[in-house]
Amino acid sequence: MEYDERRIGGMFMTNMSNTTTVRFHMGGESDIKTAHNRRDEATVKWEKHIDMERKHIVLKDMELEEAYAELFGEAIEEYDAKQKRRDRKIGGVREYMEQVRADARGRVNKKTREKGKNLAYEVIVGIGSVKPVVDESTGRYKRDEDGEILMPFLVPDDICEEVLKAYLDAWEKRNPHLYVYGAYYHADEGGAPHMHIDFIPWADGYKRGMEVQTSLNKALEQQGCISEGWTRNSSVVWADRERQFLEDIVSQYGYEVVHPDAGKYREAMPWRMYAEEQEALRQLDEQYAALESMRREEADMEAELSIKKQELESVSEELSLIEEMRNTVLPDGRTALEHIIARARKEKERKRLEEEERNRIARNRRKYEYTPARLNSRAVEELEAEEERIQRKAREDAAGLGEAKQMRYERFLRDHPGSVGMTRESSLDFDFGRFKR
Repeated sequence: MEYDERRIGGMFMTNMSNTTTVRFHMGGESDIKTAHNRRDEATVKWEKHIDMERKHIVLKDMELEEAYAELFGEAIEEYDAKQKRRDRKIGGVREYMEQVRADARGRVNKKTREKGKNLAYEVIVGIGSVKPVVDESTGRYKRDEDGEILMPFLVPDDICEEVLKAYLDAWEKRNPHLYVYGAYYHADEGGAPHMHIDFIPWADGYKRGMEVQTSLNKALEQQGCISEGWTRNSSVVWADRERQFLEDIVSQYGYEVVHPDAGKYREAMPWRMYAEEQEALRQLDEQYAALESMRREEADMEAELSIKKQELESVSEELSLIEEMRNTVLPDGRTALEHIIARARKEKERKRLEEEERNRIARNRRKYEYTPARLNSRAVEELEAEEERIQRKAREDAAGLGEAKQMRYERFLRDHPGSVGMTRESSLDFDFGRFKR
């Protein structure tokens, strides 16, 4: 028996029933993620579920403002030309888009809680599903006789692509008042292939305002999708028609479309109560998210406090050591701290003299290296003599430091007769190691 097969996550999935499902979902302007649809590199790099090596196609791609200019630009100019008062003129496409966003007659946006019409809408259509069958008795995936996981609604990618492209090709004929400005095919997200179709509804024949305006309800009515009541408004009637058209295309490929979840989650609950329940769940989820954020902040603060405590202990230890050195008096009358500071200064001075000596030698060496080859012997002797003089001067400077130290020691013996028995070496035998960290 022939069947469809796909390998996901190292496991083979099979569909041996030739049954499938269709997906049709419509959202407003806030649901349109243009950068995601276009597979913008800066956006997709954070979406780990997308495999850019797999197939994704941009079938149509326009900027929203460009599409509005094409649909309503002429109507805006005609309307403004008729106005005598400047404050009644629209001004341009961008200004018209702002008016649509601020239209108080629009529905409340569930995410921002702000009123206003949608500038555009998006439908996501898909064929098939990669959802495996779960054995309710064991809670594990069901498998066929070969041990492969059963996927009863799986459809090959190439068939999905053909079906969705055929659906898009017939869109304008079915929906002359729903202008498509973006269409994107995605088969790179791990799940079933699908297509994003972004469109702008438009209607004509208006008596007030512009002759052509954006309106979903009026656009659908002009296409013959008439509301049949509050449970089946024009949008529901239109969605059912589109879903049926998609199913007709799928059936041409030998697949039977089923609806396994139809009515599964529809309980006898008033819609207002259901909305309140969903809002309560949303608020609860936000509270959990806020609590988790507070816990992370608390952990970060505790870690930072621990680091600060360690730093404070280290500083306290250093201050204690410095105070001990300040209170320790050496045989020459200086404190241990003064002695360490003096040694540090001498060491710094010694390094400075060595650095100057190295620089002088390097300058002379460069001067000698760049001397022309035809330089006479007398000039060469003068350069060598200068280098010898510099080295001799450095040795004399170093010896001078030793003589100055000897003179200070003799002056100390004259000022402290009681220390005559103390040799210069024995006076320096004091153990300073214990003051080191």
